Amino acid sequence: MPAMDHIGYAVRSADGKREMMERLLGFRFLERRVYERPAGKATLDFYEGQGSVFELLENSNPETPINQFIAARGEGLHHICFRVDDLRAVMAEWEAKGVKFTMKPLYGSRGGVITFTDASTTGGLAIELVQYLKAGEPVPDWAQK
Repeated sequence: MPAMDHIGYAVRSADGKREMMERLLGFRFLERRVYERPAGKATLDFYEGQGSVFELLENSNPETPINQFIAARGEGLHHICFRVDDLRAVMAEWEAKGVKFTMKPLYGSRGGVITFTDASTTGGLAIELVQYLKAGEPVPDWAQK
C-alpha cells in the first residue's frame, strides 16, 4: 500500500488562503515553489499539520486543469498524493486494473517524479503518485522535465 504524501487543494490565490491555513487551521507554512512553464506560472504552497501536508495549487493560465477544475467545481480538494518507490511499476499495475493517467511522468516539485490519474477511472478523485529521488540522484531519462 502506498504511503500518503499530501492533499492538493486548488485555489485562485495561494496568498489569499494563508490566513485560513495558519490562523484558522493551525497549519505551519513549509515552503513555496514557483514554476514558470509554457502552460503558465504555477505557485505551490505547502503547509504542515499534525501528520499531514496540504499543497495549495494556483496557476496563472485559465486553461490549465487546475483552473478548469476551479471553474467547474470551485476551489477545493483537487487530489490526494501517495508516495511510491517505483512509479513506473505502480503505473503499470494500475493500468492493468483499468486506471488511466492524464500525463506521462514529470519531474515535479520537492524532488520527485509525478503523475496524475484520470479521476473518472479512480472514483471521481484525481490521485497523484510521486517517486522521490534520492539526494544527488539525477532526474531519470523516462521523466519529462
